[in-house]
Amino acid sequence: MGCVVATGEITAGAVRPASQAWSRERYIVSPVFDWVFFIGSPLLAVALIHVAKFWFTEAAISGVVLTFMAIGHHVPTFIRAYADPDEFARNRYRLVVVPVLVVGVMALLAARSSQLLQLIFVWDQYHFVRQHYGFMRIYDAKNGAVARSGPNLDLWLCFSLFAYIIAKGDLYNFIYAYSLFDAGLVPPAWLGTLLYQVAAVVAVAVVVLFALDLVRRVREGQPVSPLKIAITLTTYGVWYYAYVVYSNPFLSYAISSFFHCFQYDALAWHYNRRKAAGMQQQAGTGVFRFLHAARHVWAYVLAIFAYGFLSSVFGAVAPAVVFVINRTTGVLHYYYDSFIWQVRSADFRKNLG
Repeated sequence: MGCVVATGEITAGAVRPASQAWSRERYIVSPVFDWVFFIGSPLLAVALIHVAKFWFTEAAISGVVLTFMAIGHHVPTFIRAYADPDEFARNRYRLVVVPVLVVGVMALLAARSSQLLQLIFVWDQYHFVRQHYGFMRIYDAKNGAVARSGPNLDLWLCFSLFAYIIAKGDLYNFIYAYSLFDAGLVPPAWLGTLLYQVAAVVAVAVVVLFALDLVRRVREGQPVSPLKIAITLTTYGVWYYAYVVYSNPFLSYAISSFFHCFQYDALAWHYNRRKAAGMQQQAGTGVFRFLHAARHVWAYVLAIFAYGFLSSVFGAVAPAVVFVINRTTGVLHYYYDSFIWQVRSADFRKNLG
């Protein structure tokens, strides 16, 4: 899952008659929860940010989203990694050694004003796409999908569509061009056009293959999740709107980050709440169980906002230190998410519900 859900192939489930291939009740949590926090959240992000423009400046809105959501949503990753005894035991050495290495590298790069820090932004975008791919795999898993072509085509669809949006949108063209120029690299003028044309051809080809495979699976009676299709339409529809149609230097990324973090925080809460409910009251589980008790949802939300708030406050006093800390938690967030959320894991599916 800002936020990556690492996934694998789903191999369990029964083939159904064609008339029963489409399931309409395989929600992750419930119809209301899924449509508000997962499927409908991209549309909600657009609506809320446009409404906020009536009262606040675009720079202020962007700052709030980046501080309290983008930075704040690193917190659920660390709660899962360090407060869940099972997860910490499985990955003890990575969770202890890697942070020390990453903070050292981030401090060195920041001290040298290295252009390599720009690579974090690329990982951030990869992270966005992987989270959506994770939701697609989860909805297939909930629906008992068995097609081995599904995961590969889903992954190709996710990245080809996002690459097309990036190549077509002025915002990212400017961001990446500026980063290259700032690094002393001047790409030829024709390169951008070529990349866009290739991205468009690949995206169209993948969409056609995805549609044909979808038709084949329905005809063969293989389960297909309409919710997976729905979340893909809302996500990529809003990404296209934000980065291509709207293309606002302050709010395009804010829209994307808002719903990405909203989805991640909600999924982490649901998963951890179910995991905490099955934990015995013993040493080492108290913090995890407290934060994920239904009556303590305020503490979970407060923990997320608190990190963003403290980053903002101390960032004015010691900007270099906070910069390194935020970049470190960001990189660790991307890295940890690649292995702490595994849809192919039986334990993950059990606690997902």
